[in-house]
Amino acid sequence: MSARGKPGRPRPSRLPEAAGAHTGATEPPWGFGGPPQQGDGGPQRGDGGPPLRLAVIGDSLAAGVGADTHGEALAGQLARALTGLTGRAVSWRVTARKGATLAVVRRGLLPGLTDPPTRWRPDLVLVAAGSNDALPLRRPRAFRAEADRLVRDIRLRLGEDVPVVFAGLPPMTRVGALPRWARRPLNGYVRSLDRGLARLPRRHAAVFHLPSEGPPRLAGEWFAADRLHPSPQGYRAWARELAAGLATLLESVAYVSGRGLRSPACGAGAGPAASPWRP
Repeated sequence: MSARGKPGRPRPSRLPEAAGAHTGATEPPWGFGGPPQQGDGGPQRGDGGPPLRLAVIGDSLAAGVGADTHGEALAGQLARALTGLTGRAVSWRVTARKGATLAVVRRGLLPGLTDPPTRWRPDLVLVAAGSNDALPLRRPRAFRAEADRLVRDIRLRLGEDVPVVFAGLPPMTRVGALPRWARRPLNGYVRSLDRGLARLPRRHAAVFHLPSEGPPRLAGEWFAADRLHPSPQGYRAWARELAAGLATLLESVAYVSGRGLRSPACGAGAGPAASPWRP
């Protein structure tokens, strides 16, 4: 997230983006040979399958502001949480920019979703963006239209066979960088924008929304020094929340042709007949 330093809005954070590699991979608890399988000679190693390829795209939350490395930030923490819940290796990659709006993500960051030299292409895209559209109080209708354009351009680049998951906009009620009097009204506005993201699955097949509940209501260092972005502990808590939803999503879809995912089409009876997505 970023801001313009106006009354009622947090000052721009001086914390840098997470440093180090923008890619990484996890290993399942039993290694890449897969879980033990019962054979004629007793337990044997099975095939764990290819790693799940996860792309995380967005603003400073995706860029890991508040953490030293991406391993401590959203992408790395989410990959480890997914591996822990599913037992599956995760290959992850980040393309993000501090201060990015949905339009900046769409116009400048989409090429980073793939890596042509290695033929890396995501099985799943997580979008963590929208807070920078909220802080200048952008009109909800314009915000929804930009979210639609972002989905469209991701589809043009990756095709229809890659699910896109929007992380819900985090609540503002506990953001220490905001004046107390501004938290509730700004949070109400952010909730209205997030409802727009939550409606995207009604208009687009294979698009999902996972709401954010914010940091746990327990003692802990959930925020970084700027009191605006998560700390590594905060990213870990958020990643576990997102991983639970993503793991449920992965369980509810069919894994076809060795890699492609399928899921329900958007809305009741919606979606074109030629769509590869099905229940």
